[in-house]
Amino acid sequence: MKVSRLSFIYILIFVIFSASISCKKVKEDLGQQFIIKAMTDGRWIVEKFTENETNDVTAMFEGYEFQFKEDGKVYGYYNTDQKQGVWEGNMSDLTITSNFPGAEDPLKKLNDVWKISNNTTKSVEAKPFNSGRVAFLKLVKKS
Repeated sequence: MKVSRLSFIYILIFVIFSASISCKKVKEDLGQQFIIKAMTDGRWIVEKFTENETNDVTAMFEGYEFQFKEDGKVYGYYNTDQKQGVWEGNMSDLTITSNFPGAEDPLKKLNDVWKISNNTTKSVEAKPFNSGRVAFLKLVKKS
């Protein structure tokens, strides 16, 4: 009888452990879907961009709009010019990676892994993640 109770306890522990892993995965998947939906719904503009805490370079982004796509592409629009880059959201790290290959300023300033510090469906605030770079970025949804 003790062997079967012990087996039952092991099975119960295994089931509970498996269920907790599945719930975590479901939460991550839902979070990932939320990030993708929020980012790909509409165009974004740079409301604030600073480097080294005091160097405000927001004006460099005047006239730029950004459109994030579900397929991982991001487009930077300036007047009739369009530059393509890539992006990826990571729910578990709360980061967004963006890269505009071969871009010059101001777009190359966006090339980094950005740690999200504050976000809503209409704004995102972020700082570089693990790069040693000191910067601050705030994107807002274009109205």
